[in-house]
Amino acid sequence: MSKKIFIITGESSGDKIASLVINKINRINSETEFLAVGGEYIKSTGVNCIFDIKEIAFMGFVDVIRNLFSIKRKINLTVKKIIEFNPDVVFTVDSPDFCFRILKKIKRINNKIKTVHLVAPQVWAWRESRKKIINKFIDHLLLLFSFESKYFDGFIKNTFVGHPFFDSSVFQIKKLEVNNKKYFTLCPGSRNSEIKTFIPIFIEFIKKNNIDSNFTFHIPSIDNKKQLINNLLLESGIHNYVITTKEEDKNFYIKNSILAVSKSGTITLDICKNQCPLIVIYKTSLINYLLIKPFVKTKFGNILNIIANKEIIPELIQNHCTANNIYKIAKEFINDENLGNIQVINYMRSLKEIIVENSLDKISHCILE
Repeated sequence: MSKKIFIITGESSGDKIASLVINKINRINSETEFLAVGGEYIKSTGVNCIFDIKEIAFMGFVDVIRNLFSIKRKINLTVKKIIEFNPDVVFTVDSPDFCFRILKKIKRINNKIKTVHLVAPQVWAWRESRKKIINKFIDHLLLLFSFESKYFDGFIKNTFVGHPFFDSSVFQIKKLEVNNKKYFTLCPGSRNSEIKTFIPIFIEFIKKNNIDSNFTFHIPSIDNKKQLINNLLLESGIHNYVITTKEEDKNFYIKNSILAVSKSGTITLDICKNQCPLIVIYKTSLINYLLIKPFVKTKFGNILNIIANKEIIPELIQNHCTANNIYKIAKEFINDENLGNIQVINYMRSLKEIIVENSLDKISHCILE
């Protein structure tokens, strides 16, 4: 029996996850009908999107406030399109501030529409009280990490499904390769605000490296942000770089990089699956940082550090996120390649705790049941 599924994502990583789920469901039932809020990845599957996620790609409290009316219009439009589409299931991925507002409205209008959400709100990091109310608008919560179940058991139906990036159909653990690597990966993120925050830091870092090193700097991006990044780099007088937008190209350069420096987020898992040593950075506006910091309960920002309960992957947060600090740590990895090999071995131990080989099967079953 065919089903109608409305999918909502709010950023590039969720868009990528949703595209994997769409492809899996289509293999199970090719008559499934989809409609979505998505980006390049979902569009590549042939699914129609009512608008592109780049129209809602805002980061931090201040950025959201500035664009509040635009976001509200997109929420109301999405609700309208869902009701018109009349799906069997609304499947949302991450982006809780956007997705949850839509789900609340949908449940008030038509409580019979099943709602499934992938990527639990990080109640273990901050705002734990959220776990007590999400069952009002989410029927089934899908967890990426096994330790999350203890936070949601008794409050909402939940299933540990693992991270779809590590499903056996898209990922296999391979033997660590050691060779003479000449690439260096830098990941600024996909939002305009992230690019404008991190690219200037990366430019200063590249210039420091270019004095005594000969690396080609790789910047993974998406199609509609490639020109912005390219312009910023060219204006700075930097030419030893390559920008990739295709998955196979991104994976090639990451795998062959001596080190990656990445903004905190899902992209770090992409780096880890390619067994590349990593430094994680995080920086937001001072107002955003001061608003968020009092509520954060975890010692670390990166999930693999949280699982290991120690800093396997160096983290440079807010005021510590400078070109000088990145350069100092990077030089340690460049001068001692064994340091990177040891880091990879250690974070792979944490990574194995979130790998579920049939993750996409589990997610698809939860949506279709």
